[in-house]
Amino acid sequence: MTNNDAIVTIVDKITKTNKAPCKKTLQKIVFLVEEKGLDLGCDYVIHFYGPYSSDLDFAIRSLKDDGILDITVTHTEHIISVLNNDGYKSFDDDVIDNVIDEFGKDTPSDLELIATALYVYRGVQNESKIMDGVKKIKGQKYKDAAICKAIRRLKKCDYIN
Repeated sequence: MTNNDAIVTIVDKITKTNKAPCKKTLQKIVFLVEEKGLDLGCDYVIHFYGPYSSDLDFAIRSLKDDGILDITVTHTEHIISVLNNDGYKSFDDDVIDNVIDEFGKDTPSDLELIATALYVYRGVQNESKIMDGVKKIKGQKYKDAAICKAIRRLKKCDYIN
């Protein structure tokens, strides 16, 4: 079961750090939180825009239906914001704070690359195979230098040993 208190808290904290997140940003931030060991109840598969959780997507829609979150659709993205967090308790956790401090201001595209690189690493457990794995999934969307930068950042943040 998805931890809705944590999801609402993450949306709120991203908004306070930068701006209300789009769906892609929220998907990737929650993935990075889960990969740090905090189970929020979201299973991930690889998708066109990187790791994707239908569990999280369903939770977002349910929270919208409950009047807790709002989804504003623009011509390029779906912006998620907290409308009313009455009834939801703040889910304070250092993992969430650390991930948002590190990645909360990144662009959706940067998060897509970082999360995809981590998803590949989790599958192969071999740093030298990340580049090829990302290219297999993303094609030519990202240059080698950007992929290397994402790998270095994942190492710096202790996602990759």
